[in-house]
Amino acid sequence: MTAPFISPRATDLLTDAVVYVRPRLQGSNPIGDRLRTLWAAVVAARDLGASDVVEDEFFKLARDAGLAADLGRNADADLRHVIRWAMLGMNPFQ
Repeated sequence: MTAPFISPRATDLLTDAVVYVRPRLQGSNPIGDRLRTLWAAVVAARDLGASDVVEDEFFKLARDAGLAADLGRNADADLRHVIRWAMLGMNPFQ
């Protein structure tokens, strides 16, 4: 008699990446470190989904984590800039 096959849990790697980086974007860290963390997370996760989906997920994460509120008036443009550069493999901090 053979044991029944139990299929492995289906995982969404992009969601796992977003969940992993969420605590690192909280307001207790300096804003510059949080922006660099966001950039690094997008670079690491850019191949885990379609580019528009990856960009949207990390943009939503930045807004939900309070990073956008801390950046101020031009937050949306600044976040999109950082995320876009990460998707292109470029470093906006150099």
